[in-house]
Amino acid sequence: MNTEETPSPTSPISSIAPVAIPGKIEIKPQVVFSLALDAALSTYGIVGIASRYTGFDTTRRDTYRGLDVKIHSGPDNQVLITVSIHVLVEYGVRISAVIGSLQHQVGYYIQHSTGYVVDAVNVHVSGLHITHED
Repeated sequence: MNTEETPSPTSPISSIAPVAIPGKIEIKPQVVFSLALDAALSTYGIVGIASRYTGFDTTRRDTYRGLDVKIHSGPDNQVLITVSIHVLVEYGVRISAVIGSLQHQVGYYIQHSTGYVVDAVNVHVSGLHITHED
C-alpha cells in the first residue's frame, strides 16, 4: 500500500509561477564567434576556415583571420549580428548548396543560442580542397 501523496493541480507546489528578476544579460562577442565557428565547421562540405588576406596560404586554416563577427544595434535597440566568413570547400560538392546550408546553419546556431537576430552571413569561397585522391 502506497502512503505517499502526489501533489494535486491545486496544491501550492504546482501554483508557483516563475518570478521575473530584474537584471541584464550580456553575451560576449567571443561567444557569438565560437557559435559561428562551430556552425561553419560542422556544415557538410566545409573543409576549413581560410585567411581573408590574399597574400596568405589558403590551405592554412586560420580561424582568427577568416571569420569576422560584427555586433551592432538595429531598430528598437535590437541586437543584430553580421558574419563574414572565408571558407575552403570540399572539391566535388555543389558549392551553392553548401554555401546556402552554411548560411542557414550559422544563422540558426546564433539565433537559437543567443536570441540575437542575424542580419547577414557573407560567405567567401577562398578555395577548393581535395581530401583524398582516387
